Amino acid sequence: MRRPTTICFLACVVSVLVGQVVRADNAGFALAPKSSTIAIDARGLTDILDRENAASVRPLLEAVAGREAIATFDALARRCNTGTDTVAREVFSGRVAFALTETDVGIGWIFGIEADDARCERMLKLLGAKMRAPGRFDAIAERLTIRRVGGWLLIAPLPMGEAMLEEASARIAVEDPTVSLLGEPLVQQLLGSDASVRIFVRHDHPIGGATSIGLRTCARSGGRGLRAEISGVYESAPIGRPGEATALDPRVVGAFEDRAVMVVANPCSGVPTTSDAFWLALLPELAPSPAMRANLSGERVMAFGSCRAHPMPSLAVAWRVEDAEQARNDQDLLMRSVCCGLTRANETSNVSAPSRAEGRPESNAVPVLASDLNAASETDVIATRRSRALGPFLDRYLGKPFKLGASEVCWDTVPTPCGGWQVYASDPEWLSDVVARLKVASCLDGPRPRMGGIGFCDGPRAAALLRRWKPLVAEPQNAMKEDRVARGIGALAETIERLGRLRFEYESPGIGRLNATVDIEPLGSLPAQPDSGRPRPEAR
Repeated sequence: MRRPTTICFLACVVSVLVGQVVRADNAGFALAPKSSTIAIDARGLTDILDRENAASVRPLLEAVAGREAIATFDALARRCNTGTDTVAREVFSGRVAFALTETDVGIGWIFGIEADDARCERMLKLLGAKMRAPGRFDAIAERLTIRRVGGWLLIAPLPMGEAMLEEASARIAVEDPTVSLLGEPLVQQLLGSDASVRIFVRHDHPIGGATSIGLRTCARSGGRGLRAEISGVYESAPIGRPGEATALDPRVVGAFEDRAVMVVANPCSGVPTTSDAFWLALLPELAPSPAMRANLSGERVMAFGSCRAHPMPSLAVAWRVEDAEQARNDQDLLMRSVCCGLTRANETSNVSAPSRAEGRPESNAVPVLASDLNAASETDVIATRRSRALGPFLDRYLGKPFKLGASEVCWDTVPTPCGGWQVYASDPEWLSDVVARLKVASCLDGPRPRMGGIGFCDGPRAAALLRRWKPLVAEPQNAMKEDRVARGIGALAETIERLGRLRFEYESPGIGRLNATVDIEPLGSLPAQPDSGRPRPEAR
């Protein structure tokens, strides 16, 4: 990555941390050509740099531009003989805009600063720019070309920057939607937002389409943290089912915030969808009966946790039900079939290599169980409501590098005064924790928003889980430092840890459409691991 590119990314990401002001024009998006893949219009950085949100600068910057951008930012700070936050406050405190475009000769970008004479001079001095003509400057050391246009200072990389700034100067003056991003429908919707930062991102296949994001301080947390208001139109929506929404209980989700890595509650009718096709092909027994589906209340909760017995994540899925007694009978009947299906799927034929090549198994082939040969009988499995057949199944069909072989399938039915839950988990300890929280939080009074999904992710816990689990990382352990996957997991863990806690809600009002709100609380303070002093509970 060249230095001017890192400077540009630095400016656009630092501009994410801003306060709220009223807009008078749309020049920030007018300077972006219609083919732009990323465009940002932001104002008011100083309102947030005095708060704890400034701690989000580095993980956000690393996620977008990489560590080289951090090194460049630090170098600029040293040149100014001041701290990084002070540099950002002095240089990027007003309105800034950014556009990134893919061209035939490479990736081009434009960085715009709405500047009076004093602010303009500060930026030119920071970049070491020299005037070559009235209103035109070059920063040779940084390979930048700069132009003063009305109340804007526009910056672009050499050598393609000359033509880009010429075109951008004309777009800003007339705000022409036929040649700028102002003609994009999502940008038109974004122009009505009073958010402090407005962002447009175009996506490649397979998602396709585009996303608009409005960023502001999070009022719910007293200004500590950021709120992202997201709208998207996609060829293939990343989450959510079109038109599916139900009344979801945020108190159930909140009951896991002291323990879970991530929790998502969403509508669910129990009817299999196209995303279930792979697992249903392997285990047709997973499909619930019509009577079982009729007992569901339409709300599903998925909870990811971390347990002491193994490094992999633990998953629990709970369906809210109307009649707990019926649900228990239905659940045991379903799981009797599922456990038999797991055993069948784990079987392999002990055949010779020539027979495999010819496609004809030997007549005396004997089935060999890939699961534990000393597994409990079917009666014992139903009595204990757990089976060890899940781990070998996941190892066989997902691959051993995912390191999920210690998984068990265990289940329980939770009766409550307002109905109950059917719960399934991959670890008995996690099952016990989830059941305990569902019993307490299921019938609390309060509003239930009608949404396509709500949830949270705790960054420190997620980071700790990734570092313990290390999926896809090669063995032995002494080769870890040379493993690119391991380095990638380490970088991802560090980033999400420093971002802190994310709370979100979303809906999909139509095919390919998504609306979401994400609250980001920097430097989450929740404990990264469950309390190790408690004895491990056993599932019933």
